Order: sequence, then structure tokens, then C-alpha cells
Amino acid sequence: MKSKMIRLGAAALALTMTAALAGCGTAGSNSASGSSSTSGSSASQDVPEMVEIDYSKYIDENGFWKDIHALDYVTLPEYKGVEIPSEEIEPTEEELQSNRESLLSQWAYYDEITDRAVEDGDTVNIDYVGSVDGVEFTGGNTNGAGTTVTIGVTSYIDDFLEQLIGHKPGETFDVNVTFPEDYNDSTDADGNTIVLAGKDAVFTTTINYIQGDTLNYPEMDDAFVAENLQATYGWTTAAEAEEGIAEAIRNTKKYNYMLDYLSENSEITEVPASISENMREAQLAAINNQAASYGLSVDMLMMLSGYGSEADYLAMLDEQLPEAAKFSLIRQAIAEQEGMTVEEAELKEMLGDNYDSYVETYGLNYIKQDVMIGKVDQLLLDEN
Repeated sequence: MKSKMIRLGAAALALTMTAALAGCGTAGSNSASGSSSTSGSSASQDVPEMVEIDYSKYIDENGFWKDIHALDYVTLPEYKGVEIPSEEIEPTEEELQSNRESLLSQWAYYDEITDRAVEDGDTVNIDYVGSVDGVEFTGGNTNGAGTTVTIGVTSYIDDFLEQLIGHKPGETFDVNVTFPEDYNDSTDADGNTIVLAGKDAVFTTTINYIQGDTLNYPEMDDAFVAENLQATYGWTTAAEAEEGIAEAIRNTKKYNYMLDYLSENSEITEVPASISENMREAQLAAINNQAASYGLSVDMLMMLSGYGSEADYLAMLDEQLPEAAKFSLIRQAIAEQEGMTVEEAELKEMLGDNYDSYVETYGLNYIKQDVMIGKVDQLLLDEN
């Protein structure tokens, strides 16, 4: 199925990047992270400058691609009342279980092992306070929040993590390291500069627990659903939650079926090159600014976000953009044929207090296009 990256939007990519980076302990989360080869200033080499992005410049006031009338290029098939075989959309038990686990992931937990010493390869939750010449420095403190690291996998300074081996949960001890010669400076609590490059540092470290291998999920019974899922999903019982999960899977599979149906049955004379060019420009600007905001090179951002290298990401982008541009054109053709519009008052109601900031960041026309895409997608679900 080729429809995985159909909604290729710069805003969506930025949110994906943020989520991916949120739990990886990078981008300046603390000064203990980073090996001697990818630390401090060396990790921030080639950090791009922020660029101004006008996401709306290629989109008109109706939310359509500027100067492109999609129905001039696309002859649509009948897209309402399409007979979709039930076996194509009925969820399997594997899909149901995967979606349950995804839904419950924020409450999932690993066993906490506290009755043995740390071994090489263990995943360990620790707290630490770093100091140089007896002075604590910014970024060298977990502030009691705990951070999870894996010995031999997570990149930390020098042999920081190897010094955890042999200690038990509950122990507090000093880890001694030397910062690389090219490490960035930091500051103390009063904002005074502390030079870290080449300095010996002491991290007073507490091992909280060793993380077990099994991820445990809570039981999704009536009490759990009412307490944790009702506010977001409106479910009050486990049965309602199960049906809600199943219906979400059906809708996703129906949606993907319809995208494939449209791809196979639409007659397209040409996809204007400007669509993919404009998408690419917005994507590259978005990852540039995302990298800049984290103080990373684009290459490092792509690696941490699971895309491999910058070259890998660009290759993926070039492969998928033509398909994304085609579906953007098809969606616009449906919106044109349906006479769809997006009014500013509608956006204000939808975005609420976020309206002004969204418009400032993305522009009114871009937001209209995104909402228009959503309307087309909903029509494909409702009418089939």
C-alpha cells in the first residue's frame, strides 16, 4: 500500500520529530549525555540557521494550490457508495492487540529490579548531579526526574555508564569523567560561565532501579476505562473501548482502501510539478528549523528521529513526494467537485485559543488546505 505518507505536511513532520526526540535524552537534555566523539560542540557542528517559512505562499485563499484547478488534470471515479469487501476492513486480533497496547502505552511499565548489581548491557534508571571544581553546572542535573540509559548503547561521556556496573539500586556514588577538549561551556546557578572542555567532572549518581525486559500493560477493565479514557474518548466501559478500537481500525482500513481505489481508478493527465516542489521546499525548511531549534545538525536530527541520515531522508522524500503530490491533487479535485469551503469562523472555532499562533506560524491559507484535506478524508469515510 502506497498511502502511508499521503498527508505530507511540514507541520505534521515537525510534530512527529518533536515526539520522536522527546524521549531520547538528546538535544541538550543534560551534559552527561554524548560520547567523546559526539559531544558538546562537536554534536552541534553544522547546526543550521533558522529560516523564515511562508507555508501559505503556494496556496490560495480557498486552501487550494495556487493557479491549479485540479479538475483540469483529474477525472475522478465514483467515490461515493463504493462497495468495500468486509474482509478488507475487519480488524484482526493482532491489529486489535497492537492498538490496545498503543492506547495503553502511556500507562505501561517495565518491572523494576532492585535486588542485584548492575551488569553490562543493563537498562538502568539513574539520577545525578554534575559538578566541575565543586560547582554544579547547568544541564548536568536530572533534577530528581530520573533518566533511563542502557550501558553499551546509550551515548554518554567517557566511561560514565561503565562506572555503574557493579553498583546496586539505592546506592549513591561518584562517577568521574573528563569532558572532551571541544565540549561546550555551561553556566552555574547564577549564570556565570563554567568551562567544561577538557575538565574533570564528578557526577554524584544514584541508581534508582534496573529496568526489566517485560513491558506490562494495565488491564483495560471498566474501572480503568472510566477513570482514564472517558474524558478523551467518551468510553465508560471496557466493551465500549473495545468497540471504539475496532471501529478506529475499520475506519483506517476503509480510508486506505479508498486511497488505493482512487489511485487506481482516477485518470490523471499530469501532476503539476509545482505541487511536489512546493511540498519539498516546505519539508526541507521544516526540518532545517527543527534541527536549529534543538541545536543539532540536520543529519543528527534525522538519525535521532529514526530516518537514518539526512541523505536517507532526502532519498525517502524524493521517492514519496510524487505519490503525495498525486493524492494532494486528487483530494483537491474532490473538494472542487463537492464545492467544499473552509471559512475563517470555522477555523477559529476549531482551533480556539491556538488560532492566532497557528495562523502566525503557518498562515491562513495553509491551515485552510489542511482542514480541507480533513474534510475530503471524512467524506471518503462517511460515504462508503
